[in-house]
Amino acid sequence: MTVPIPDLVAEFSRQNWDLTEWTDSVFSTLCENDKFSWRFLNTLSYMEHIGSYKIMATQRANVIDYSTLKHLNEETGHAVLFKRQAERISGESLDYSAAALMAPASARAYFSRLEIAMIRLFGSRANYRTIYLYMSMIVEFRAVWAYEILQRCLDRHQLQISLNKLLAEEQGHLYSMVRRLQADQNFSMEYVNELWQKERNLYTRLLRKIEALVDEVRTKAA
Repeated sequence: MTVPIPDLVAEFSRQNWDLTEWTDSVFSTLCENDKFSWRFLNTLSYMEHIGSYKIMATQRANVIDYSTLKHLNEETGHAVLFKRQAERISGESLDYSAAALMAPASARAYFSRLEIAMIRLFGSRANYRTIYLYMSMIVEFRAVWAYEILQRCLDRHQLQISLNKLLAEEQGHLYSMVRRLQADQNFSMEYVNELWQKERNLYTRLLRKIEALVDEVRTKAA
């Protein structure tokens, strides 16, 4: 099944329209406070790092192609970008320990539970290429959507962080995954809708955990 990619992006946005204001509100709260902003940016770095690791884990060394290797390299670069900005704001070197992150367990669960959902969905048809392409595609839909909101929040709070290059690369990854699945004749809108819903549940769970952490810190400081 061939679906125009801009139509897919528009449909994802339509299905997530009700989350836009909430996401903007949480991101704005994180951006307006240095203590929250550097931990949030470091958490995004952590998630990009997990994403790059997941790409590598789905590959076999003798079959990895140029497009996949380039994807892996760019995702690692995104982890570097967010960590560099987090360290600039915090004024210190950061690792990925719990104290330097926000809701790390939920961040890890976002990937692991989505991956498990895909393995169960595909069953005996699951293979490294199918999991890699679908996992990357579904995550990239959210990344492009969320990073566009984050850029508006960063601009609003004058944090002078540009995600333009990152966004262009994430959009390129999204288009690449869709095209490769369609070329393999392995693109299914039924699968996409089911995985969109699973991803949405995991995303809202993560955002709710981050929001609760911010509220807890504020309550203790009051």
